[in-house]
Amino acid sequence: MIITQAPVRISFLGGGSDYPGHFEQYGGAVLATAVDRFAYVTVQPFNYQFFDHGLRVAYRKTEEAKVAEEIQHPAIRACFEKLGIDEGVELHHMADLPARTGLGSSSSFVVAMLQALHAHRGAFRSPRAVAEEAIEVERRILAEAGGFQDQIVAAYGGTCLVRFSRTGDFTVSQLPLSRCRIDDLRRHMLLLYTGIQRESYTIASRQIARMDDNHCVLTKMSDLAEEGADLLLSGAPIEEFGALLHEGWELKKALSSVTLPQIDAMYELGLEAGAWGGKILGAGQGGFLLLLAPPCRHEQIQAAMPDVRMMRVGINAPGSRIIFASN
Repeated sequence: MIITQAPVRISFLGGGSDYPGHFEQYGGAVLATAVDRFAYVTVQPFNYQFFDHGLRVAYRKTEEAKVAEEIQHPAIRACFEKLGIDEGVELHHMADLPARTGLGSSSSFVVAMLQALHAHRGAFRSPRAVAEEAIEVERRILAEAGGFQDQIVAAYGGTCLVRFSRTGDFTVSQLPLSRCRIDDLRRHMLLLYTGIQRESYTIASRQIARMDDNHCVLTKMSDLAEEGADLLLSGAPIEEFGALLHEGWELKKALSSVTLPQIDAMYELGLEAGAWGGKILGAGQGGFLLLLAPPCRHEQIQAAMPDVRMMRVGINAPGSRIIFASN
């Protein structure tokens, strides 16, 4: 049996500039951190000789298929077909958080699944290799609209600045933050669940449709990612980073319909209660809202939104890895 895990992520700055429709013309940069909430995948041999099907997969439901092309789950089917797996495998998926919350959970699942399937076949995949494969599965084979950061951060982990070049390549620079600096950033973070689940692909498709009108804004957003990385490394007060997030959120709202009245109301309540800044995570219109605020104001922020569920997370989590392997 093989068990793998891959983290979800919080994207601080630069999201949207990781869309190939932008960075292949202007370049791009995203500042993000992996979070200690994971997608898990188990893969083990399946004795198909004793059954009338060759594959068994389980996620929110269980499927039994004779060959890979019969699997209904698009991502699982695509990964099995890509690796040429048609029989003899049982796969299970579990997750710490639900899908469609703006944390890149679908990409974490694909990254963990590819890592597990390769390990089952006796092969190890580097972070770059598994990230590139996950991008190919989600963005090219399945043709799901979106950027490339989710797969990369799930594979590499850490707190990183991901730069995208006009050639279509990417580089990952892990920020060498001290444990004290990481803890300081984490202590100032509040994640608020809006209670709204949405399909990111729909929102991403709208952003892609407006790409020609958004290049200037996206370039400014990628510049903020570079500035944010420098700020974190400099040891500057977290308040300055919060102000940078606020600036990035104001820019993101200019891209397309990424917010909703109830999200704007939550954000304003947070600012009034002492937050310096923040943003909606992922493509927008739901999921988690991130706020940065002095720890002494967190209770006040929570009191201002008594019906909103809060979540504390660790950051700088490790990337995709094999956590159990047994013959």
